[in-house]
Amino acid sequence: MGKPFKKELTKINSTIEWALIQESNILQSLINDPNRKPLYIVGSGGSLSACFYLETIYQKLGGFAKAITPLELYSLKESIKGSNIIFISASGKNNDILFSFELSIQRNPNQILTISMSEDSPLSRLANSYSISKSINFPIPSKKDGFLATNSLLAYFIILCKSINKDSSLIEIQHINYEYYKRDLNNFMPKIKENFTLFVLYGGWGKSVAYDIESKFTEAALGNVILSDYRNFGHGRHHWFAKKGNNSAIISLITPEEELLQLKTINLLPPEIPTLEIKSNNTDASSTIELLVKSFLLADAFGDLQNIDPGRPGVPDFGSKLYHLKYAKIYNTPISDEQTAILKKNNKSDISQFDISELKFWKEKYVNFKNKINSIQFYSIVFDYDGTLCSETEKKIGPCQEIIKYLINFLENGIIIGIASGRGKSVKIDLRRAIPEKYWNNVIIGYYNGSELGLLGDNNTPNVQLEINEDLQKVFDRLEIIEIISKNTKMTLRPYQLTIELNDTKDTVYVKNFIQNFVLPYDNLLFLISSHSIDIVVKGKSSKVRVVDKCNEISLERNGINNCLTIGDKGVWPGNDYALLGLPYSLSVDEVSPDPDTCWNLCQIGLKNIPATINYLNKISFKKNHFMIKL
Repeated sequence: MGKPFKKELTKINSTIEWALIQESNILQSLINDPNRKPLYIVGSGGSLSACFYLETIYQKLGGFAKAITPLELYSLKESIKGSNIIFISASGKNNDILFSFELSIQRNPNQILTISMSEDSPLSRLANSYSISKSINFPIPSKKDGFLATNSLLAYFIILCKSINKDSSLIEIQHINYEYYKRDLNNFMPKIKENFTLFVLYGGWGKSVAYDIESKFTEAALGNVILSDYRNFGHGRHHWFAKKGNNSAIISLITPEEELLQLKTINLLPPEIPTLEIKSNNTDASSTIELLVKSFLLADAFGDLQNIDPGRPGVPDFGSKLYHLKYAKIYNTPISDEQTAILKKNNKSDISQFDISELKFWKEKYVNFKNKINSIQFYSIVFDYDGTLCSETEKKIGPCQEIIKYLINFLENGIIIGIASGRGKSVKIDLRRAIPEKYWNNVIIGYYNGSELGLLGDNNTPNVQLEINEDLQKVFDRLEIIEIISKNTKMTLRPYQLTIELNDTKDTVYVKNFIQNFVLPYDNLLFLISSHSIDIVVKGKSSKVRVVDKCNEISLERNGINNCLTIGDKGVWPGNDYALLGLPYSLSVDEVSPDPDTCWNLCQIGLKNIPATINYLNKISFKKNHFMIKL
């Protein structure tokens, strides 16, 4: 089992060249997201080292991150809700990573990303079956590693580093001269015996490499390794050398950040303790990559010392059985649809956190809402547009064919459709291109968050020639001269709405908060957030509920009854669907309000936005001029 470790090391340069040209906008977007959601990075074995590296990267950017194993994720399952999770697995097929993914999908995370080094894997296929998760595959040319994670791990480190670092320091890792380090390593090894314990000291960018040294030395039985950062070493761990200094040595991981601290620390220790410095002069995330490659050479040297090939140390039968151990049933605690819906409505992350009376209240509200919406005959349906019918990637081309098929199905069955959007004529253009003209007068569009209504067949709406609201003009004029706003946004002023599209920068959260507080003094203006912009609208003139009112009016004329189902994604204020989903018969495909009587998210677990909309629409049955939904 495995590959010769020395042969693996000969592929390092080609792995570096390959990894440097890999790109992933998905990974960059998640890591650099200015909202800085808590991040769990999950991996096992050698992949855990990459998790620790990403933990450091994300924390350096100002976010909270924790590198954990799959079993640790189970122990922390109550904190998954609302967090981002990245799964790192070279093969993407071990039982542990698949178990923890299935666990996560049940716990309402914000977003999941899986990263593997294979063309296709069970993990990526699993991720692709849910809309809240995405997968990235990097089919590495060196193929599967030997017993220890080597080239795949190096590739992970470079790809992760590229997600935040595109400057020359990363390119320079191709040209690092390792000869001085090899000389130091050759001078160090004769001082070491087979039974020595290595104390690995680290700080900052060296943490993930320290953990990788421990991983490799333990997995391949190369030697005993104890880890400590430079200062925790001073809190008692130094005593190891007072009692067992004759059989111990120190490995110092050094970047410029801890260079002086390392020197002061080593100078206080007995000079006879063998010490090896693994050092990088880089000050950013690329320093870790240099340390990692040098640590591979350390593992190779200890393999020679112990007469063990780290790439194929020989795995006993019990080891293989342990790796393939299936244990998911031991921790199998599935969450019911009812529990999932209730947890989305609350700030709690586990059903056990409710007291008896509180849980009884929410269960009754869930049952009542579900029974109510399942029993009503609906004669019209109103959708939010972006995030509900049209995804971010479809913004310039309109809804996908599957959504269009459902819309036409409604129209063929005599159902009135309302579209409530923060956008203007682009919605009309999209829908006219997709829906047959004979149905245009059964589609009502509420432009600019309902400030102007018109049929899809109406050529005169929206009318941007109307007089612009005075307060909106004042806000626009004042924001336009504030540099941080003008530099980070694109503003479009319309009669009853100021649309502010934010550039994807580190200042996004600050800009949002700035604008929200800026608008507060204007009593007649309302601050709203859609899936793609900030909308400042005029109270009394702009409301998506106006679209529902118009649908009900037409339905009452035609059918003598006016029940309307509403579906949107931003159900909690300042989300721009909060009023639309505050109506009695309302379903969310993402965010929900705390209102126990409206705005429930009852879609299949692991789905949100357009796939969640499709999940709802799959449960609709048509009768003459009306429809029913069975959730």
